[in-house]
Amino acid sequence: MQFNNSSTHRNSSSLGRFFRQMGPAWIISAVACGPATMASVSIAGAHYGYQLLWVVLLSALLAFVVQFMAAKVGIIGGKGIIALVEESWGNVWAWILMIDALLATWLAAAVLMKALVATTGFVTGVSTPWWSLVYAVLIFLLVGVGGYRWVESVCKVLVSIVVGCFIVTVIMIKPDLSGMARGLIPTFIGGSREALMMAGIMGGAVHITIIAMHTYNVNARNWGTDDIGLAWTDTFLSMFIAFGIYSVTIFVAAAAVLHPHGIEVRTAFDLARPLKPVLGVYAHGVFLGGFWAAVFSTITPTYLAAGYFIADKMKWEISVRDTRFKVVVLLGCLISLVGPLVKGSFLILLVVMLALGLCGTPLVVFILLFLLNQKSWAKEHRNGWLLNLLGGAALFITTLLAVRFILTKTGIWSG
Repeated sequence: MQFNNSSTHRNSSSLGRFFRQMGPAWIISAVACGPATMASVSIAGAHYGYQLLWVVLLSALLAFVVQFMAAKVGIIGGKGIIALVEESWGNVWAWILMIDALLATWLAAAVLMKALVATTGFVTGVSTPWWSLVYAVLIFLLVGVGGYRWVESVCKVLVSIVVGCFIVTVIMIKPDLSGMARGLIPTFIGGSREALMMAGIMGGAVHITIIAMHTYNVNARNWGTDDIGLAWTDTFLSMFIAFGIYSVTIFVAAAAVLHPHGIEVRTAFDLARPLKPVLGVYAHGVFLGGFWAAVFSTITPTYLAAGYFIADKMKWEISVRDTRFKVVVLLGCLISLVGPLVKGSFLILLVVMLALGLCGTPLVVFILLFLLNQKSWAKEHRNGWLLNLLGGAALFITTLLAVRFILTKTGIWSG
């Protein structure tokens, strides 16, 4: 190894290389920081005040834990999670996992398309389900032919502006600190709607689609076992810090601005209300632009995730260069055309989508824990006691919230 006499140059060079190497978990964070999470935490804050703050914070912690385990599995195994399950458990379980992930992913794509079409109608003044056909063609061309990256970058800038406005709002309004402190105490408020909201908030952070997708992201970067420490930092900064700030800020803004006045979040314009202290009459316009960008930048990775899952199971090349992969992306675009035809508010449907996605999450979390505790498979990279403790908590909590959601929705349990 060669050393440079200038320690400043060496440190800056190492720091720059460090930030250039990070990235896979930020892709997941960008998807998690989407319109569904924005809707779920806003509705919860507006309706319940600070009561569910503990769920929001816990979702960020568990997102970090589960996504780090997903990164470890992808790095150690050198493959996506479906191929690894097939190797360890056999073909049947690989099919079960693929179908589980695929259904959650295409459901998300359909609901996101409904949100994209509705938001476009708000922005343009032209409300028609035909927007879905325009977007399906556009997204397929951007993914299949190329050019999506620059569109994604623009969308992220717009979303960042909106999130920045929420942060300024929270600083300006000075939320009730005693109410926030009480909201950190875990309490299970009863009822079907409450079960839906808690499952929706958690589903935005630990959704089966983004967990499985992360095992492919780390392999796309060719990370090896020497990069597990880098994966920890990458995931901690993106999921616990960035995603945590995103979800907590929007939740607190809704709880502080909307809840005291009894304002329910029913439309996208209600979501923009917390920004009025900062943006005034421009709140609706700025928010709708950012919300549209959040939907658009979130829906495209869902089509890619579906391609990953099917290509991995069928042992195709996991790349948009493969014609079969493009056909899967096209199929996802066509399935999502159904979304705008579904009745109901897209905001509530976004929350339901997250809650249903959470129902498939315990399986993938169990698989991660199983693999990372196998001495013959993980070797010296097996989970330590703390990661097992937190991973076990993630498995227990996701199972509890998913089962509670299902039981209350089916009427078997009323509280």
